[in-house]
Amino acid sequence: MRKPMIENSESRLRQGVERANSAGASAAKLSLGHSESTHCSFERGRLKETGSSESLSYNVEVLVDGRCGTSSGNRIEKLDEMIDRAIVLAKVGSTAHFNAYPPPGALTPVKTHSERTLGLARERMIESCGQMVEALREYDPDLFISATGSRNESEDITVTTGGVCHQASRTAWSLSSHVQRTKGTDILFAGYGRGWCDLNEFYAPSVIAGRVLVDLRNAEKTVEPPTGKVKAYIPPEQLPAFLMPFMAGINGRNVAKGDSPLAGRLGEQVLAKSITIVDHPHVDYASGACEIDSDGIPTRKQTLFENGVLRRFLYDLDTAGLAGAEPTGNSGCYPYWLLVTPGVRPSSELLADIDDGIYIKALIGYGQGNIINGDFSCNVGLGYRIHNGEITGRIKDTMIAGNLYDLFAENVELSSDLDHAGRMPHAVIEGLSVASRSA
Repeated sequence: MRKPMIENSESRLRQGVERANSAGASAAKLSLGHSESTHCSFERGRLKETGSSESLSYNVEVLVDGRCGTSSGNRIEKLDEMIDRAIVLAKVGSTAHFNAYPPPGALTPVKTHSERTLGLARERMIESCGQMVEALREYDPDLFISATGSRNESEDITVTTGGVCHQASRTAWSLSSHVQRTKGTDILFAGYGRGWCDLNEFYAPSVIAGRVLVDLRNAEKTVEPPTGKVKAYIPPEQLPAFLMPFMAGINGRNVAKGDSPLAGRLGEQVLAKSITIVDHPHVDYASGACEIDSDGIPTRKQTLFENGVLRRFLYDLDTAGLAGAEPTGNSGCYPYWLLVTPGVRPSSELLADIDDGIYIKALIGYGQGNIINGDFSCNVGLGYRIHNGEITGRIKDTMIAGNLYDLFAENVELSSDLDHAGRMPHAVIEGLSVASRSA
């Protein structure tokens, strides 16, 4: 960090907490975040932009007579003014479902800051993006090619009236490439990217470009899709989207409000027995790695679904009070870093066993239906037909629909191989409804 600010801010935030107390707040939380980033981007195959940015912000949250008041800013010299404003706003603020911030708890250390990432120079990112662009241009010089690279370092501190004073720092990089291929009225989009906290073997521009090239080659031929109820092959990068309804279902606020179809179903078989999902915020250098939540509660590894059985709802401090439950240390009631336990067969065998089905790479309009109940209907942005265990070509003008609770309740097979980060397997589901404009 060129200009570290967190250590110098600790005493100022502690003073702010004391000021809030003396001004009538029964509880207060002050946090400050500072980040610096460097980035580059290519468009139409050429370097378009490169630059750096810096940001600083702080947030104030107070409880006054059971109501919550918040304010924020980016000028630390105005902190006292923002504290006073938060106290005034608490008079008309939302009802808080907790009385105090908890005392410090035992933390599980997790690595999120890497000196190797700090050594990622702008010139190397430009070179990496250029390498991806050239590999894609060599395949087809008429492609609209874009590429981006970034490096970020951040630091933050949280101080509460419960006695928590937690500092954290994080580095991160990202690298991606996307293409658009236009032939008459036909437009194809494809892309792939990666990111991590540590600069390791995941930073691989040739691999990223290679993944895009595979999609382009698979899409060279257009074929008719199968229709009706078919098998669907879901790669690791698409699987989190299909798990979205289940994550909304275990969100404690949705449960407390009665919006979740999983309310009252702890201990029940909800998903196929092949599915075990864990929230693991203590994976070193993972982008979701986190020691403590935004209220000062330590994070923990938690099994959400075990062999398809629902084991856990996720609660932040306020939602736990609303639901009469214990907080799980999940900010916003969301998981930090999902891990899906792999199956026993490699993805190549799963693909080879599909007589007739579709391979889903990207969707258009997904999530616009009643997603919390699992209902969806959307278009396939990029997908392929699988026939006799092989990808035979790209499918167009194709819509898929179904209920994900039904689709993932049985006959789901997961691959033994995972994505580069060790999170997600490939998946095959049965009974997906597929319709085509040409059918």
